[in-house]
Amino acid sequence: MNNMRIDLIPTADEIKKETLSGQTAIALDILRATSTIVTAMACGCREMVPVETVVEALSTVQKRPDVILGGERESLLIPGFHLGNSPLEYTREKVGGKVVVLTTTNGTRAIRRAAVGSGEVLIGSVLNAGAVAREALNTGRDIVFICAGTRGEFSLEDTVAAGLIMMELYNLSGGNTVLPGSDLAVAAWRLGEFYAHNPLQALYDSLHGQKLAGMGLAADMEWCARLNCYDLVPAYQRDTIIVKS
Repeated sequence: MNNMRIDLIPTADEIKKETLSGQTAIALDILRATSTIVTAMACGCREMVPVETVVEALSTVQKRPDVILGGERESLLIPGFHLGNSPLEYTREKVGGKVVVLTTTNGTRAIRRAAVGSGEVLIGSVLNAGAVAREALNTGRDIVFICAGTRGEFSLEDTVAAGLIMMELYNLSGGNTVLPGSDLAVAAWRLGEFYAHNPLQALYDSLHGQKLAGMGLAADMEWCARLNCYDLVPAYQRDTIIVKS
């Protein structure tokens, strides 16, 4: 196997089309959009349509009245929407066989922007770290992690998740074929190693995690920190997310 370069973009605002061309993109917003997407797909959701704005979501449901509206602003349920952005809401009873239109403050924007450069975006989280690493490795291309960040700022939790997936890549590849392409990637890898035995602590150490805990959403954080809970990989392509493997 040829050497594979891995890199990291710390926020959605820093995505540039030319930097993603020919690479495998992995989107991360573990608190909570990508964790919610992975959970929903594991619970039988047929398709998820990420959009950037509430207006887009409402417009989509007018064209497709059978869809479910999900999302948040300021971490809270959007008035008139069926579901928020808690992965615990996306049960098989609620989303099994359904199409969900999702809009969140950071995550859905990162997914959409990443696709402009890479075409296909793998949806990553702590929940499916090993599965998404395997899928990315199988593409044979260099890998770039797209961290959603929080309102344009670096987020600890997304970077730690990237590091955990990098560790999975290293183990799956046999070690020497996965090479960090920047100091950002090295830092993420080391953070992943530091928190590997307690991913939940990384969420509590992050400012966004502390905000969610203060809102009474500790159960969401505990869920999002479950390492390798699911062996599936959702992927975004041509405006929709389906299970790739």
